[in-house]
Amino acid sequence: MLSPIAGCGGGGGSSLASVTGILTDGFGAVITSPGAILTLEGSDVIGSPNENGKFLLSAAPGNYILTGSWFNEAAGIKLEGKRNVQLTSGNRLDVGFFSISDQALDSAWTNYNAGNFSAAESLFLEYLDKVRSGQADTGSSSAYNGLGWTRGRGLNDPVQSAADFEEALSGWNGNVDAWAGLSAAELSRMRSDGIFHFNQSVLAINLAIDGPGVYSSAPTHDVISETDLRAFRSFVNYLNGNLPFARTEALAIQNLIPFEGNQASATAVSVVLRFSE
Repeated sequence: MLSPIAGCGGGGGSSLASVTGILTDGFGAVITSPGAILTLEGSDVIGSPNENGKFLLSAAPGNYILTGSWFNEAAGIKLEGKRNVQLTSGNRLDVGFFSISDQALDSAWTNYNAGNFSAAESLFLEYLDKVRSGQADTGSSSAYNGLGWTRGRGLNDPVQSAADFEEALSGWNGNVDAWAGLSAAELSRMRSDGIFHFNQSVLAINLAIDGPGVYSSAPTHDVISETDLRAFRSFVNYLNGNLPFARTEALAIQNLIPFEGNQASATAVSVVLRFSE
């Protein structure tokens, strides 16, 4: 349940202001645990995300530090994050995805983004070695997710990448970023086994797109948008022989690509539109 508790309302008939967003971990996976806590430092406002990860906090107008934290004592994992927000009377500020993370995971992801893939792999594995309850929580799911992206995009091992994403999803089926990564890994696996995995790729990308919120990996890695996911889905359906669906989706997003997509998506949509007539 969404549980904003407004305090210090300003008195004297002044209008409240509010801030809303979707709480995620450092890898873009939505956090829905009622044990996650959100506050506005400088007020007595406290809240938690709802079943879709969305939160809403209301307070008197002013400048605050939006803080989020989630602590799983059994797993020994604590995720934290802060963001400056300015609330104005009568208005609602939407901060989009608000990420809270663990510093050890951040370090692993920093190495990934710097192209230090072997170091990133080692740090993700080291983190998992320290987690006391394997697949029980957001932290381990995110670490396996990081391994999947590292081994798939960085170390060019789609088979192990797919296995890592499956581990991530066994810990948290709602890890949307893992579904997105698994879809790419399934398509790439044919380089290793010579078998087309189109159906598995389509299933995973559908679950990524249909997940809560609007997907974006930008807070953590690779700047992949939901429009990019739809371009990928169009392309995989084209490869799988589902030309009507592929073309319909490509037409629906072609004007979004220059603003919301990357170059790979532009190429994929161009190929689909050219050869699906």
